[in-house]
Amino acid sequence: MQPPPGESGPLAERAARIATPIDDMHNTKGFPQVAIRTQPLVSSAPAELAGMLLPTEAVTFASSPHPLVLVRPVVEVVAIFVLLLTVLAWETHPVVRGHHVTVPLLTGYARLAVAAVAGLLALRALGSLVARAWRFFGYRVVSTNRRVFVVTGVFGRKVTPLGNTGLAGATMSQGVLGRIFGYGTIAFSGGTATMQDMRDPVQLYREFEAVANGVDGDTWTPAVRQTLIP
Repeated sequence: MQPPPGESGPLAERAARIATPIDDMHNTKGFPQVAIRTQPLVSSAPAELAGMLLPTEAVTFASSPHPLVLVRPVVEVVAIFVLLLTVLAWETHPVVRGHHVTVPLLTGYARLAVAAVAGLLALRALGSLVARAWRFFGYRVVSTNRRVFVVTGVFGRKVTPLGNTGLAGATMSQGVLGRIFGYGTIAFSGGTATMQDMRDPVQLYREFEAVANGVDGDTWTPAVRQTLIP
């Protein structure tokens, strides 16, 4: 908004003050430079780690078992009952004295034995389903910019920090289905412990290596154990 040529006075001064910021919008030399945050934002501490984080510590990632761990025992239970019903309902139709006779495939003790074996297999599959469900709802791995915690428990909680030496020697493996559905297993050196069928194993493994090697965002600070022990 520019005043008409030749016009002066309060109106012209007011128009000049209004026009100045608008005209300067295309000139960014006078604006302060805004720093871009390269480190990803972190979330607040989960309830499992309430009161346990250090002043400069923040959660960077968390992972839990993949829901596919529940599929296998469910499929086993369904398959056992389908096979059992199929075998028990199977009938033969032989010809006896010129007449077709319906005879069950299994009778007597054979029928009872098959039912007993199927029942034991079904109980085993149900037990596996309960164990996997307990782990699915009660197992979580939480990584911060300083440490890695394993949190277990459904109603209570048990928090275990992992040492840097074990994290540095960990290996990550994925099968074909793991790469398709996004789950994998992380094993620690010596075979002392494994984290099976975890979600986002690549990101989780990256967090392990970052903590073990002292990487915080774009800053790489060697861990204390590397600087004090030759």
